[in-house]
Amino acid sequence: MVIPAVTSLALGWFLPASAIGTVVVIVVRRRRARRRPAEPGTDDVVAAITRPPPAPRPVAELSTGDLCTAWRRSYFQLLVARDAATRRSMVERRQDYLDELERRDRRGYVRWLHSGARAGGDPGPFLDTRR
Repeated sequence: MVIPAVTSLALGWFLPASAIGTVVVIVVRRRRARRRPAEPGTDDVVAAITRPPPAPRPVAELSTGDLCTAWRRSYFQLLVARDAATRRSMVERRQDYLDELERRDRRGYVRWLHSGARAGGDPGPFLDTRR
């Protein structure tokens, strides 16, 4: 008959202790969350990538650095495009980026291509970025 007495004594201490432990964990997590900004979750990253871009500025108005960034960003937007019309418009916009890069600095553009340029690669290091 020792076993039921030990069991009831253990349950008598265990349940309140576990409840107090749970409350302590919740309070500590809330305080930590207030101290540091929340890290973006996967949903935030996917939403940022799949969000339609604002009305596109004419490619000629972009600085060379912005043009390179737009080129790299458009690669990921093309990967997640869901319909043919969106993909087609992204491909056309990417062609505009390439045409403008070549127009601004043909020699740098050709160096980038000969270096093994990739669809999502950065042409920036090969270009004159004074514009």
